[in-house]
This record gives sequence, C-alpha cells and structure tokens, in this order.
Amino acid sequence: MNRVAAVIAVLSVFFIARAVDGHDPVFSTLPENPLEGARVFDRKGCGKCHAIWGSGGTLGPDLATVEQGRSVVEFAGVLWNHSPKMMEAMEEMKISRPKLTPEEMAALTAYLFYLNFFDKPGDAARGERLISNKGCIKCHSVGGRGGKVGPALDKYGHYISPIFLATAMWNHGAKMAEKMRERQVARPQLMGPDIADILAYINGAAKGEGRHFIHMLAGSPKRGAELFREKKCVVCHAVRGKGGTVGPDLAEKRLPKKASAVAAIMWNHAPKMWAKMAEREIPIPTFADNEMADIIAYLSYLVYSDEPGDPVRGQKVVRQKGCLHCHSIKGRGGDEGPDLAEEEEEVNSPIRLVTAIWNHAPKMEKTFKKEAIPWPNFTGTEMADLVAYIIAAQHE
Repeated sequence: MNRVAAVIAVLSVFFIARAVDGHDPVFSTLPENPLEGARVFDRKGCGKCHAIWGSGGTLGPDLATVEQGRSVVEFAGVLWNHSPKMMEAMEEMKISRPKLTPEEMAALTAYLFYLNFFDKPGDAARGERLISNKGCIKCHSVGGRGGKVGPALDKYGHYISPIFLATAMWNHGAKMAEKMRERQVARPQLMGPDIADILAYINGAAKGEGRHFIHMLAGSPKRGAELFREKKCVVCHAVRGKGGTVGPDLAEKRLPKKASAVAAIMWNHAPKMWAKMAEREIPIPTFADNEMADIIAYLSYLVYSDEPGDPVRGQKVVRQKGCLHCHSIKGRGGDEGPDLAEEEEEVNSPIRLVTAIWNHAPKMEKTFKKEAIPWPNFTGTEMADLVAYIIAAQHE
C-alpha cells in the first residue's frame, strides 16, 4: 500500500484558523479535500527526504514522530531554522526545491500538525497489566477470562482506533459508575496511552475467527466544533472566552495531543461533568459513529492555535536577528529585500508567512553567504513576536 493510500485509510486533516462564531470557534478555512495535505507531501517530493510513520526517505527526520511546533507561526520558525540544512541536502541530491502556494502550504501544514493526533500502536503487554490493575477484568471478560457483570470486551477485538473503545466507555459510563458504586469498586484513573494499550491487548486476546480489523476515520475538527455546541459542551466550557465558566476554558488549558490521552481525560472527569449537567438539567450526551473522533479532533486542534505575539518584543527581535540588514520597515533598514511593512499580502496570515519563508529562503541564503551574515535561529515566541510587530507596522 503506498503512502497516500495508507493515509486515506485513517486520516483527515485540518487547517489552523481562528474565527469565532457565536459561542463556538468555527474554522473558516478548511481544505475542501482533507487528504490534500498528504497528496501535496507526495507531489512536492517531500517523501524523498522525510518519512511518515517509517515510509519514505531517511535523510531528514520522520515527520510523524518529531515536534512541529505548537502553532503555525512556531512551525514557520522551525522551517526557517532548518532551511539551510534542507537546501544543502537538496543540492547534494540534485533535487529542485519545490515552490508552494499558500493553499498548498495550508494543506501540508495541517497534514503535518495533525499527525500528532494519532496514537502509536498500543502495547499489548502493558494493556494486559492495566486491564487487571485497573479492575476492568472484575466486571468484563476478554477471551473467556474475567467477570460477567458487564459485557465481554471481545467485540472490540477488531477495532484499531482506541476512540471506538473510548466512545463505548463514555456512552455507558453512567451505568458503569452505578455498578462500581454497588460493588464498591474505585473508579480507575487513566492517563496517556492507557486506552490504546488496553485495546491492543483486547485485539490479541479476543476470541473470534476470521476477524477483520476496522479503522475509524480521523475526526473532523470543523464537525467537532459543531458537535461541541450541539452536545451542550459549550454550556460549561469556553473556548477563548466564548462559552461557559463551569469548567476550564479549553483553549487556555493545554490538552494532550494524542486521541487516547484526550479520551482518558474525558473518562477521568466524567463523573464531575455528569453532576454539573444534572444541576443544569442537561442530558448526558452520547456519541454515535465518528462523533467522538470529531470532538477529540477539535479539542486536539486547540493545542495548535496561535497565541498573539508581542509587537514590542517583535521590534527587538527584528534588530537582534539582523532582519533590517536586508529588509526595511516603513523605510528604515536595508534595501536588499522588500519593505516588510508594504508586503501585507505576504505576511498577513500565518500560512502566508510560512509560504513566503519557504519560497524565498534560497534567495535569502545566497545573500547571507555573500554578506557573511550568520543564519539567525528563532526560538520560543520570537517568530510570533516578529509577525506581530510587522503587522502592527503595516497598520500604522
């Protein structure tokens, strides 16, 4: 199976946007085809140097296993920092550096960010220990071993995504909690990859001949945003200050990236959430089909939202990084490159900034070498601060 076909089986991707509609963030810019980012990756030859989950080149890192930065602007910084090495490698391999449009960069960036949503394959041995230590086996059986208070878990043996199991745990959670109280069983707390590991154990231990494995499509953040409102999550939780205040603002609280870890948090906090729903006479929502994946994709997306940079700090960054040696801002600085305050179309959005950095880096590197200027690196919020300063200058 080629890389695109493999990704089509499991992946949907999204573009980072920041629009707000009513009480709920709604993403104003989503790829029409959610798999376009994977196709851009192949079409532009990224796979010659980089792998995705082990499939592809080895010259650069596997992009499914490395940190891309928390936001589009941070990604711009990562891309800038590594540009000299990438250009050197392309020259050695005699690979032409592909140019990207903002639309292509949007799809590609979304694809790379969204790889963090997926869990690594679970650890079946650890899952076996968990299902025993957490007390699951007291009520449920797997492969004929365990309790009979709840249904056998063998039916989940042909599911690959831990979200299938997480959906069932949420939908039946209230009944499970009642049984735990009756039997004086402490509610287990889950963390990180626990649900993925438990499912990996079930996959191997479940009874049944000729099982075919079922994949769940990755969630749609856009649909997740709609469900966040429809399922009344917004009554208790806000996103960037829009919504309820009973629970934390989910854009301010840094959530884990992996689907299994987000599902674990939902399990751990479920009793408190149900109690608050009862106080407000809100029915406990259930999730059908791909809805849990959509909700988790939306929550995972919030990790990658851009936080505004500081234009005051950005002015210092411009000086410290030597940007004014080549560029000017409002006529102050060098004339090797364009006046950044007049390049509104180039840097008026994070995606356009990333695209400009990628497309113009070769020309900038030649100038740096000619002028014997060291290539500056960006860390932390420096790139966001730089953008904030440039945008502020454009509107002076």
